[in-house]
Amino acid sequence: MAIFTAKKGCYLYGWYHTYVKKACITAHKGANFFGDISHLYDTMSPRPINPSLAVALGAHGADVDLYTKQQQKICVGVKTSIQVLSIHPSLPLVAYLAEDTASDFGARNKSKPGSTSLQPTAETSRLVIQKFNRNFENIDIPYVIATLPMKDLPRQINRFRQHKTKTSKISSQPFTLATLGSLKSITFLDRDALFWQTRRKYGTQSNLDASNAADTVLDVNANKCGKGMMGQDLCLGLQYTSVLVILQINDMHSDPFTVLSCLEGQRVLSNNGKEYVTQYVPTSAALPVTNSIIIYGCSDGAMRFHSLAPSKIYNSKPDTLSFSESSSSSPINESEVKSAKNSRQATIKSVRGPNGRHDPVIKIVNLDPAYNEHYHNEQDTVPAHIGGNAVTISNATTLVLSSRLLTVCASGVAFLWQVDISIDRASGTLRDLNVLPPLARLDGLGNLTMSPRKSPSPPSRSREGFWGGMTMKEPFAAPYTTITPVVFYDPHRDQIIWTLPYSAPASSIDHQRDFKLNSLPPNSPAAKKEVEDRAFVDKWAMYNGGFVKVWCMQMVDTLAKAAPGASSHRPPPIIPPYAVMKLPLSLMCASTPLSMVPGLAHSPLPASSVSCLCLSKDATELIIVAAPLTRVATADEQKAQSPKAAVAGKPPKILFIEPKICHKVPLPRSSEALTTAPVLLSASHFTPDSVAVATDNGVIVVKLVNGYCWDDAIDLSLMGKCNVLMEPSSKTVPVGPIHTVISGGPVGGVGNNRPGVLFIENNAVFASRLGSSRSSTEHRQSTVEKVDLADSMILYQLGKVSFTTARETRMCKLIDSPTPLTSPPRLIPSPSGRYLCLLWAGKRRYDILHAGSLLVRETGEGRGQGVSPLVDSGDNVLSFAWIGDDDQFAVLRQVEIDYGQVGESADPDFMEKKSRPRVELFKLAEVEVGAAELAGGAGVAAATTVSIGSLTVRGGDRVVPQFLFGGPALCIGCTISSGNDSSDTEGMAYFYSRRSGAKIGNDASTYMTVGTSIPCPDLLAWDDDGILCAVAYGSRVAIYLSDHPKFTLLGSVNVTGGSLLGEAEQPIISLKFIHGVLYCSGPSSVHVVFLGDLTEEDTVCELDSYNIATSRSLPLQGIDIPDDFTPAPLITSLSQPHILTYHSGGLLISTDVGLRLLPLSHPLIRIGTLLAANLTEKARKWIFDTPKAHHDYLAHFLIRRGRADLAIRDLNGLSLETYIDLCIRYERTSELENLINTHGGQVVKELSGWGREECGYSAISAIGLYMLGKDKIDCVARLVGQLINCGTDEVLVDALKLASLIRALDQSGGGILLQNVIDALHQKHPNNQVPLVSIVN
Repeated sequence: MAIFTAKKGCYLYGWYHTYVKKACITAHKGANFFGDISHLYDTMSPRPINPSLAVALGAHGADVDLYTKQQQKICVGVKTSIQVLSIHPSLPLVAYLAEDTASDFGARNKSKPGSTSLQPTAETSRLVIQKFNRNFENIDIPYVIATLPMKDLPRQINRFRQHKTKTSKISSQPFTLATLGSLKSITFLDRDALFWQTRRKYGTQSNLDASNAADTVLDVNANKCGKGMMGQDLCLGLQYTSVLVILQINDMHSDPFTVLSCLEGQRVLSNNGKEYVTQYVPTSAALPVTNSIIIYGCSDGAMRFHSLAPSKIYNSKPDTLSFSESSSSSPINESEVKSAKNSRQATIKSVRGPNGRHDPVIKIVNLDPAYNEHYHNEQDTVPAHIGGNAVTISNATTLVLSSRLLTVCASGVAFLWQVDISIDRASGTLRDLNVLPPLARLDGLGNLTMSPRKSPSPPSRSREGFWGGMTMKEPFAAPYTTITPVVFYDPHRDQIIWTLPYSAPASSIDHQRDFKLNSLPPNSPAAKKEVEDRAFVDKWAMYNGGFVKVWCMQMVDTLAKAAPGASSHRPPPIIPPYAVMKLPLSLMCASTPLSMVPGLAHSPLPASSVSCLCLSKDATELIIVAAPLTRVATADEQKAQSPKAAVAGKPPKILFIEPKICHKVPLPRSSEALTTAPVLLSASHFTPDSVAVATDNGVIVVKLVNGYCWDDAIDLSLMGKCNVLMEPSSKTVPVGPIHTVISGGPVGGVGNNRPGVLFIENNAVFASRLGSSRSSTEHRQSTVEKVDLADSMILYQLGKVSFTTARETRMCKLIDSPTPLTSPPRLIPSPSGRYLCLLWAGKRRYDILHAGSLLVRETGEGRGQGVSPLVDSGDNVLSFAWIGDDDQFAVLRQVEIDYGQVGESADPDFMEKKSRPRVELFKLAEVEVGAAELAGGAGVAAATTVSIGSLTVRGGDRVVPQFLFGGPALCIGCTISSGNDSSDTEGMAYFYSRRSGAKIGNDASTYMTVGTSIPCPDLLAWDDDGILCAVAYGSRVAIYLSDHPKFTLLGSVNVTGGSLLGEAEQPIISLKFIHGVLYCSGPSSVHVVFLGDLTEEDTVCELDSYNIATSRSLPLQGIDIPDDFTPAPLITSLSQPHILTYHSGGLLISTDVGLRLLPLSHPLIRIGTLLAANLTEKARKWIFDTPKAHHDYLAHFLIRRGRADLAIRDLNGLSLETYIDLCIRYERTSELENLINTHGGQVVKELSGWGREECGYSAISAIGLYMLGKDKIDCVARLVGQLINCGTDEVLVDALKLASLIRALDQSGGGILLQNVIDALHQKHPNNQVPLVSIVN
């Protein structure tokens, strides 16, 4: 909340805020930064180091003059070979392994004469963690977070291994850099990364009410990270060839890092105890399940769950399951292991897939979406189709969390699993970890997916490349034995993306056996067509740069539900991909795992697409290719193909598509001949707009998207070139969502008057029903939900179709898409609800559709079939706005000048004025068309557009209009030039409306400026009544009250606030009033602003702002103050959210990846929204259910809403101080009198010491004076009687004062009362030693 978070802002940045703060203090004092950086500089001297480290070391006091004096020498003499690169899931951090390489010819590879390859030196390799500028703002924060010399890693690992027995280690010899092997991957395991890996679909840090156990072995609450668990500070997971290491970066310790865990496999005695035999080694990276449990794949075909928290709860012998032998896992029996003497890290469960022990698990992917699913929540049972025998429901004592995992094996087979974790709510300890049989199988290599042999085969030497041994009948070795598959998961669209290397054979995309097709009669027409289709597909698949396969998890769930459950006798169903995209040959080879990142969701691309981020073949450009994906339909097809077409266990036909290049970013290149081309990319699906690229001089960060447009900004600061920064493109103005809701009004709903949604996809207008969401229960966790657009259908085709079906076979559709994909238009409905504007900001084009004619087809009515919904369109439009509710609109049009007709001798000033944008006004008028004309085949537009003229902008030639904002009055944002310097400009905005008494006509001259001017805003929105106006400036919103002729500022509040890791504040991109409540959103957050009492003109309108949902940062302690009633925001991944409306008790928002429903279940949010909508009785029900401990907080909230009556009447848990203060402040004399009459003695005891030190009058005296002023003499007399009974000196003095005042008003009664007080004083002080000083005071 804006007015209460000033003291709490320091908690909002997680571990990094404290981490950097200490580092900056240390650097200011001249001490070592992170304890080991100066040591690193000494060990590397006199060899020069990389410029990215030189700048950081110099900024922290190190004697490094490398950047200023030896920059040319560094660029020539030393290069940096970056072997591994990883970007943080949510924070602007990168981690990479850098190795200095000598570039002189004497250090080249002597085995290959003439080679110019750079030779790495392992002794100088270091693990570097750096921060980059996501918003490309120059900020005063160190770029280098930590630098760890790898030569120190073996020593720390060997120290950690000392407590293990010989049988648990893969080798009894100490580790060295050579025996560790090469580093294959880096995984972030800090608090933020743990949340996005383990908690993203739940939206909160923890489901536990408390965690008080002394021996907590599993704690899903990431705020409580015990010793040895991940999430305390910056943690990293390192995957070597056969060893997994989890490090914790220490803060100001003697050792720069600590080893939390080392997983190296296991060996056992064999041959009668004469020799050791290796059982298994790790073959995949570690994936966190909680902050204390990780899962990893092994060479024996199993995935193992390992606990980092030592505990006696686990048996020393792991629970091993094999779904080729059994189909269920038994719960952990705590009673059998409580007597264990030793307590250490242990493997708590091992599960082997159907492929057996000869198919290593080489990658594990978490498949939990960034929203709540239909059956993955606390209240649902395990569906029968996935093999669940028992009902797993969370209750008051046990919490059940479910997660989906994908294990990718070396053979190219992937299995989908569900893991259920049962946790004791009170203690946080693990009750059960249940792994169900695999739900489905995915064959990543199509018909080339091999079955594992009984024994491992030797690698092939006769063929080279990834596909070397794949085309033979008997593969020599598993295809992914040495190469990690490029498999990613898109948590926004719930899709699995699997990339195949270049020159993939056609059989790798052949999934015919997955369809279980019937055989065709020989020589039949169908059989001949089958042969022709196969030849066509084989030809299409030739000369490829690789393939990208897409599995839609919604389709996988549907098909898996229709198939029988998996068991030891029944393998899981094989699910074919939903789409296959063929990559062009111009891209770099896809066999390198980090050379491309598929499936990123970028806002300039429609959600119904698949993209791939990769490098060009010469590594000079970063390229994004994309192709349309879902709802494939031609002009002749009414129904659109979607993942929900998978009914009755029959999968839909696979879409075979070719992408088009959508965006290119030229990469900076060094002028040196020995420059190594970049081959490593890293991007996060949670923050896809920033991409890290490894080069020979360090890491650069490319910003691909700026708002809704492509960008090509490049941050070179990580390479030590802080002043070399390619600026981002010009600022983009948010103009609206990509969905719009239709409900009620003259248009009606979609289908039986139910609310509907319109959206644009693949150059067509779609409509979909807006179904009801599940009703929440008191025990269910409030989560973000995905709103499915069920049964979508095409209403209108905008011009030519963007793609067509080129050929269709029994199992696939080949799609032809001749044009590159573009961003969908932003939808701006008219206030009347009769029209809908489609604005393509990138194309500077708009279309206006008549909503009534558009929905005729959906409602099934026969009338209006000949009426075209398209009523107007235009080009060269910079901005669009609706004016009022009578279907008038304004466009800001860029004037184009034909210089061929004007001539080169034209006056430049005249031409500059002539080309300025102008504001044009139009009015729409509906056309009445008779039924006879329509029956005759007449085709007419539903409305005509009438030009009103051009609006003269106030200010003359110095004022240039830039933006239009609609509403009851048209607002024009302008830039005003001052003097001859065109760069010296300021922005102002003016309101325009018709002159009073002017008739509605076709003349723009009737419009004039009204009210006052305001600074040019970024956004502007009005409420439905045209009284409240919200204006956004960056991250701050100001609210005005429009009461002609006054335009009064009610207040302003900083909504989005400070952003992550010191970056620039996020701007507001969406504003909307809904029933008196203002909702606003930033690029990745949603907020609510409650207004104060608008009826009191003389009081300040107090604004309360709360964060509903965010994806920017995690609170350090869950909620800032545990006893505070402030709503804690849901943490979810949001991409350009726009506010739509209320739906099913939540807030419906439009994002670039679909509709999301945010819960409004917090009592404070519910009460605020109900009161703003004048639903007082419903709000009172929530007030009554609010815990009494929060009544004081709620009372102040109600007072700021102008509802002090509810606070006094309905909150029976108020503190005495708050209740008396409210009674006096709002003159509730009767309530205060009743309190004194019924609880006078208790009031006196509690208030006896209040106010005596701060002021001359005590609280009791103030209450008495107030009641005397209200002529409540009898009540004050009873209060004096209670004071006499109390008997303390201070209270008797108050009684004496009040009795004296009563005597002045009532001689007889007051005299008796005064005498009673004097008698009480004499009785307590028989020697007449009365405290006269107190009486005088």
